[in-house]
Amino acid sequence: EVIDANLIPLIIDALETGEFQTQKEAAWAVSNLTISGSPQQVSVLIQANAIPSFCKLLDVKDPQVVQVVLDGLHNMLKMAGDDSDEIARMIEEAGGLDRIEKLQQHENEEIYKLTYKIIDRFFSNEGDNDEQEFAPQEVDGGLQFNARDNIPEEGFKF
Repeated sequence: EVIDANLIPLIIDALETGEFQTQKEAAWAVSNLTISGSPQQVSVLIQANAIPSFCKLLDVKDPQVVQVVLDGLHNMLKMAGDDSDEIARMIEEAGGLDRIEKLQQHENEEIYKLTYKIIDRFFSNEGDNDEQEFAPQEVDGGLQFNARDNIPEEGFKF
């Protein structure tokens, strides 16, 4: 009904420009749509450019709002299925990934767990492949580590 009544643009506007209490209610509306809505309904929300305004609310001091936004983003990513990379890109471009990474230091354990889950599942294959670089190679049925590759020829100086 929210979509049929063309309320999505109003909700996004409330996320962006409303007073804090209004932003909080709009965040709940978006998150609830990601929980109970169909993939098509969530797609309408995303196409209406909800992600940038939603991500900005990750900066608020109210842990309940932060958790609601994280839940909503997590639901969007999960619901996107094979298109989750596209949603992840949109979140990153909106500054959401930087905010999510900062929230990994949050004192609220639920927020910490959710940020870890989002990054691990949807953003962990970005950047350089440090883990691959240092992973042991299988040689003649055994494992060979490349530790010597990173030791300076002149040795270490202390």
